[in-house]
This record gives sequence, C-alpha cells and structure tokens, in this order.
Amino acid sequence: MIKNKIGIGSLILAIMLIGMALIPAVSAQKEDNYSVTAEEAFKHANAHMISFITTDSPGFENWTGASIDPNPQELYDINGQKLFYQFSVYKEKKLIGTIDIFANKTLGNLLNDIAFDPYPYNATEAMDKSIEITKENYPDGEITSTKMVVYSYPKIGAMTIVKDKSGVEHRIFVDVYTLDVVPDKPATESELGVWSMSKMILENGVEENLKEWEKSDQLTNSIEQAATDKEVNISVAVTEENINKLSGTVAITDSTSKILGVPLRGQETDYYCIPASCQMIAIYYDKIPTPSQTYIYEYEGGRNQIPLFDEDAEDYCEDELGKSGTVIYTHLTNVDAIDEIDNNRPFFSMITQHSRVCKGYIIQNSYTYLYINDPLPVGSNGTPKLERTYGSSEVERIYVRE
Repeated sequence: MIKNKIGIGSLILAIMLIGMALIPAVSAQKEDNYSVTAEEAFKHANAHMISFITTDSPGFENWTGASIDPNPQELYDINGQKLFYQFSVYKEKKLIGTIDIFANKTLGNLLNDIAFDPYPYNATEAMDKSIEITKENYPDGEITSTKMVVYSYPKIGAMTIVKDKSGVEHRIFVDVYTLDVVPDKPATESELGVWSMSKMILENGVEENLKEWEKSDQLTNSIEQAATDKEVNISVAVTEENINKLSGTVAITDSTSKILGVPLRGQETDYYCIPASCQMIAIYYDKIPTPSQTYIYEYEGGRNQIPLFDEDAEDYCEDELGKSGTVIYTHLTNVDAIDEIDNNRPFFSMITQHSRVCKGYIIQNSYTYLYINDPLPVGSNGTPKLERTYGSSEVERIYVRE
C-alpha cells in the first residue's frame, strides 16, 4: 500500500478518488470518435507480438509458433467505459500469455501490458456470481448490466449494476479469482476498494494521449506493411519461417534490454503484496534464511489484515537487508529505472493499492517497457509482465540502494 512521506502520492490518490464518482469528460463524447474496434486492437496485438519475437526479446523465446485468439475478453473501467481488449495467446493449445490493448484512443499508446503464463480465470462464473449476489441483495431491483471490469488494476472482476425500487443505482463487484464481493468504496491507504484506471490515465491529458496513440498506430502499420512486403500474414500463427523473413526489417528495430534474476513469488493473502515484494527482493540479495511473508508483515507491525505501507517496505530494506540508501520516489522517469537495473538493483514498482517488483527493462522501437514481477493473483505463483511506461499506472517507486 502507498502512504507517501512527501504527500504527492496521497495527492494523486485524492484526485483519483474525487473523480471516481464522475464519468470522465471524454466518455461523454461520441464513442465513435475515439473507440478502437476489436479488429484494430487485434492488429495491434499481433504487431507487438511479432516485434518482440523477431528481436529475441526476453520472455518471448518460446513464443515462435504462437497465435492470438481474435476474440478478446472485453474489460471495462468501473465508470462503464470500455478499457481493454484482453487477447489470449496460445501455443499448441496452451495459454502462454495475454495482451491487453486499450479500447480507446484517448488512453494513449495502445499496448498496456503483456502477461506471461497468466493464471486463467472464468469470466462467466464471475458474472453469474455477481448477478446471484445482486438478486439476493436487491430481489425487487432491476439489473441494467453486468460487465467484466478492471476494478483496481490489475485486479479483474464482474460488476453488476442494479436499480432499486426507488430508482437508485448500486454496483456489485465480485473478484474473478476468489468470487468474493469487493466493497464498492473508494480505495484508501488502509482499506481495499475500487478505483478508475481510465481516470488516472486521462490525467496525462487527452491531447498528449492521442499523440501517443497516433505514434503507436504508425508503428503497427509499419510492421504490418513490412510483413506484407515479405508475404507474411500477421494475423495467423507466427512461424519460424516468417520470423526469419521479418528479422532485420526496417520496421522492427533491435532492442536493448536487461533482466535481473529476481525470483517470482505470489502473495499469500489479499493484503500481502508488500510482504511478497519484500520477499522477492530479500531472496535476490541472498537473505538467509528466506523470510516468510507473514514474518515480514508482522515484523513491520502489520495487524488486523491492514495492508503495509511504502514506508514499511523502505524500513524493511533498510533494517533487514542493510540497504540504508533505500528511497521513495514519485518523480518517475525511464532514465532512473534503467539506471537502477543497469546497476543490478531491482526496485518496487508501486501502483494504487498494490506493490510489484521491477526486475528489468527493454527499449524497442523508441518505447521503454519494464519487466514486472507481479505477486497477483492471490494464491498463484505470481505473474511476470511486460508493461509500458508512458501512461502506466505506476505512482511511485522504491529504489533499494546501499
């Protein structure tokens, strides 16, 4: 959890919470001006996948021969705006990844993240559970919609909207993995809740985001044209022969990357993201014996299922790992992230209500992406991801230094 000493993180969170009850102005505009179709998103997903495979990017070594299911899972923001098209990537009928492409041009560069070996979920089951709970709580209410939503990135669930007898609307959220009800209340420093991802991204400004979308679209079109020139169809499985044809094309530039050997660990409870992140960092620095997540939680004074804060993560690294130079940053730059990794220092990548570990980076086609060890979902082994930096959900980093 994030409790910023210098107040900037809290200010960001306050701005987000104020806007949660409001639909961003852009959503009131004509949807057809800025919405991205599933077909467009599919093209972007394929282009990005091809770009990473052909440059032998870390994490994609075994993706040759993979194909993307053209029928994505549509994920919405809690304000009702379509947020992502989540495409599943299969190889030999096995799910090996997901690619999240934004569904609206105002959200910037269309690629949000790529997850490797994701933990599968059942959207139908979650939506059925949400409807069931809604009917139990509002037996006389009128259900107006049920959608899959990103209710607290990267957490996904089902959201059912119901009108009670007096005409007042209520929202019922159910987590897609646990099927537990998520309270419909703003996220705070000490309590889990929901927050709008699109609201946060729009803080960058619609005009700047549209420029980023145009840049991303040009890149996709150039990759598609390069593939066409080589008689390669980017909408089908990426064979080794096609990869050889596309390697070295002008549209797909070589990449620069570095990944540190940070182990991946899943968080054991819904409020253990910081203990899980501390555990990953501790193992990387050869802490013996390996601390349990419960030990880290209790060592930092965790009680009553209240999440730890960023100050606790900083304190743990200073006291238990001897990293006295550990510092909290809210001014996030690619240069700093790259410098940390180049100096063999993984760091905490913090988003609202959640902590992850950044273990590497890649620079490709003028974009910088971070390799993230995400401890979610609860009860899994965690999820490795590749996440864009521009317009990302990061609000803070904790650099672990001597």
